[in-house]
Amino acid sequence: MSSSRGDAALPRVVVLGGGMAGLVTAWELSRGDWRSRLESITVYQRGWRLGGKGASSRGLHGRIEEHGLHVLLGYYDATFRVLREVYAELDREATDPGCALRTWREALVPAAEVGLADRDGTSWSHFVTRFSGNDRVPGEPGAEDRPLRPLDVAVRALRLLADFQRAVAGTAPPARPQVRLSTSPVRRAGPADLGGLLRGGALTALAALVEVVEQAARVTTTAGLDATTTGRVAALVETWRRVLHGVVYADPALRRTWHLVDLVSTNLRGMAVDGLLSGRGYDRIDHLDYREWLARHGAAPETLDSPIVRGMYDLVFAYEEGDRSRPRFAAGLGLELSSRMLFDYKGSIFWRMQAGMGEVVFAPLHQALSRRGVQFEFFHRLDRLRVSPTDRAVVAVELTRQADLAPGVPRYEPLRRVADLPCWPDHPLVDQLAADPGGDLEAHWWEGLGTGTRTLMAGADFDVAVLAVSLGMVPLVASELLDADPAWRRMVDEVRTVATQSAQLWLTADEASLGWNGAPGVTLSGFGDSFDTWASMSHLLATERWPDGSAPRSLAYLCGAMPAGPDDDPAAATDRVRTNLERFLDHEVAALWPRAVGAQGFRWGVLVDGAARRGPDRLDGQYLRANVDPSDRYVQSLPGSGRHRLAPGRTGFTNLAVAGDWTASGLPAGCLESATRSGVLAANAILSGTVAGLAALDLAAAP
Repeated sequence: MSSSRGDAALPRVVVLGGGMAGLVTAWELSRGDWRSRLESITVYQRGWRLGGKGASSRGLHGRIEEHGLHVLLGYYDATFRVLREVYAELDREATDPGCALRTWREALVPAAEVGLADRDGTSWSHFVTRFSGNDRVPGEPGAEDRPLRPLDVAVRALRLLADFQRAVAGTAPPARPQVRLSTSPVRRAGPADLGGLLRGGALTALAALVEVVEQAARVTTTAGLDATTTGRVAALVETWRRVLHGVVYADPALRRTWHLVDLVSTNLRGMAVDGLLSGRGYDRIDHLDYREWLARHGAAPETLDSPIVRGMYDLVFAYEEGDRSRPRFAAGLGLELSSRMLFDYKGSIFWRMQAGMGEVVFAPLHQALSRRGVQFEFFHRLDRLRVSPTDRAVVAVELTRQADLAPGVPRYEPLRRVADLPCWPDHPLVDQLAADPGGDLEAHWWEGLGTGTRTLMAGADFDVAVLAVSLGMVPLVASELLDADPAWRRMVDEVRTVATQSAQLWLTADEASLGWNGAPGVTLSGFGDSFDTWASMSHLLATERWPDGSAPRSLAYLCGAMPAGPDDDPAAATDRVRTNLERFLDHEVAALWPRAVGAQGFRWGVLVDGAARRGPDRLDGQYLRANVDPSDRYVQSLPGSGRHRLAPGRTGFTNLAVAGDWTASGLPAGCLESATRSGVLAANAILSGTVAGLAALDLAAAP
C-alpha cells in the first residue's frame, strides 16, 4: 500500500504512549497555529489513564493512590515551564473558579526541609536540613537551555565553602547573597588551633580563589581555567579540607555538616584534577561509579557512606537489580545532579504537589491538549511496530482495542470531579463504554481479549510515529527495531531498569503522636534497607473525602528499590512488598515513629482500616505497589550506560522519533525533567524535518 496523499499533504503524527514524554511531545507540536504545520496529532494510550509511571487515581473515599513518591526539584526548568504554560492556558480562575487548584502556584508549593538518616552500628537516627529559599522562579523562558557549566559549579561550590568557613570562624558574612544551608548548630568560636587556621591566610586565599574562578566563569565560553589556576584550585581545596577535617569531625555538632563540606570540596578538587574546569563535559567521568570517583579524589570513607551520599543513591534507585550491596551511579551524572540540586534550584530545593500527580500534572495536560485539538485514543494497547529494514522506516503500528465506546458516545471523557478537582478514577468509567472491559488494562500481563485489533499504516493513517513507551516495553513492542539496528539492541542491553516498591499508609495518629520529632511535611531519605525514603504527605488528606469520624490524622508515603525476585509475576511481587513492609514496620520504623512500636512490634491499630481487621491484615486497607511491570520499572543511570541512549530525533528510522526518560535528553536520569526535555527534543526533531513523514517518501508497506 503506497501513499496517494501527495507532497502537499500535511503530516499526521501518532504518539504511542501517554506518559510525560509523550504528552510534552504533543504539547510542543500543538503550539500556536499548529494545523498549518500538521494535519493531526493523536495520542494512543492503553487503559483509561494518562501519566505512565506518574499516573495517580482516586480510590475508596477519594483517596489518592499513586505509583510511588513524586516531588519536583527546583532545577526542573523544562517541567515547570510546561506546567506554567498549561495552567496559564487553562486559566481556571476564569473558566473554572471553583477548582481547588487554579494556578501552578496553588498546585506546587516550596518544600525546604530535607531529612536524612544516619546509622551508627545497628541503630538509626535522623536529622532535618532546611535549604534556604531564593527569589528565583523555576521555568523561566530559556532557563532549561542554559547548561550548568563546571565553572559555574566551581564558583558556587567555593562560595559555599567560604560561607561555611566564615560561619565556623565567626567572621561577618559577605554582603552579597550566598548559598545558605541550615543544619546542626554551628559553633561561632572554635578552639585555638582552629582559630589560627580560620582567621589566618586560608580564608583570604579561599576568598581570592572564589574571585579568580568567578572571573574566569564570567569571561569564559567554551574554554576553561588554565592549568596553573586549576592546580591552585586542587591544591588549596585539598589542604583546606584535610586541616578542617581534623578539627570539625571531632565535634559531633559539626560532623554532619562536614559530610556536605567534604562532598562539595571533593567534587571541586576532582573537577580540577580531571580537567572538567578546562571546558570538558561531565560525561568524561561517566564510566566510573560516583562513589568510586569520590574515593579517587580523597573523599573521607565516612563521607562515602554519609546520609547525603546514600540519599542521592536512594533518590535515583541506584542499585543494580535492586540489590543495596551493589550501588552503581554514573559519576558525571552524579556530579551534575548533586550540583544542580545544591546550586541551581529556583525558589526551593523541592516543590511539593498539593494533590496527586495525576491531578497536578496529567489532568491539566489532558484538558489543555484537548482544547488545542489533540486527539486521544484510550483503550489502545500497543502490540507491535512493524519495520522495513531496507527503507529504514516504521511501516505499521499494530494495536489491540481493549474496549469500545457506547453507542452515541463520540469520545471517552476520562476525568471525574473529586474534592473540586478533575481527577482520574481508579477504574474505567464504564457508563461511556459498550461493556465493562474488566481486568487490569494497564498491565503488560492483561489477559483480556479486547474488542478487536487495529493496524495503523504509514502513509495511510500516519506519517510520523513517536514511540513514547517506557524502556522496559521497547523489546516487547519494538523487537523489529532491535533486529534491524545494533544501536537499539545496545541501548536496551546497556541502559538498565529496576523494579521499585511503594506503600501509602493512612494513620489514626498525627506524626507528633507517633513520636516524630522533626519538622512536619519532611521528605527523608537514606533510611533503612527496604523502604529507604519516607515522605510526610498529610497535606493531601484535605483533598480526600473520608466519612465523618473516620478521617486519618496523617499520611505516609514509602518507597525504595525492589530486589529482583525469582520471576516477574505481579501477585508474587506484591506479596514480597507486603512482607518487606511488615518487616520494615516491625523492625525499622521505630527510628522515625518510636511510639508506633511496642514490645511486640508495630502497633497495627494505628493504620486506618474501615473493615476492622486486626494485626498485619490491616495492611489490606492501605495501598501497596510492586512496580515490576515493564512500563513501571525505573530507568537507571549505571556507569558507562549514557553513551548508549538514543537521541529523540536520531533513531535511525526516517519516520520515527522517541520520547522518554531513557533517551539522550541532555539529562540522562530517570526523572520527570528528563522525560519533559525528551518530549521537547522529539517535537523539535519533527518540526525541523529531522524526522521525515512518509508522505514525501511514498514507501510501500512491508509484507
